[in-house]
Amino acid sequence: MRKIVFLALILILVTFCLGKPGFASEKEKEFQKIAKMGERPLTAAAKEALVKKYPEEKWEVYKFPKYVFIREAVQTGYKIAVKEYQLLAKFPCYCFCEDMGHKNLAYCFLEKGIPGTFDDHASECNICYTQAMRAFLWNELGASEEEMQKAFKEIYGK
Repeated sequence: MRKIVFLALILILVTFCLGKPGFASEKEKEFQKIAKMGERPLTAAAKEALVKKYPEEKWEVYKFPKYVFIREAVQTGYKIAVKEYQLLAKFPCYCFCEDMGHKNLAYCFLEKGIPGTFDDHASECNICYTQAMRAFLWNELGASEEEMQKAFKEIYGK
């Protein structure tokens, strides 16, 4: 009887230490779902995640230029950029904008990659704003920088 109780306690401890069974596969499924999303569902998911993370945000204080409002996806990308520029700065942009002097994805939205002034490039580039939305959603999911980088290469190539 003691052996059964002991084994049961070990099983409970192992389960507790490893976390919820199946989480890794659920996270992977959600990660892959985001990777495969088209622009509309990606925009909807990113907008929802922004509202959840920044529920009381006063977006008008950022004084976005008019070109930010041309499409919902563009607007969502710029909102991500002003709040998560440090995340975007971790990744190269896959649209080949380094010829314009862009050092990372944040530069596509923000002049020199820092908040304060805007760059209009991302307003005309679906690679930039979809990449920003994926980075944001994956980050909220808890994905690592390495996981995101690998997925970006698979999606956008280079």
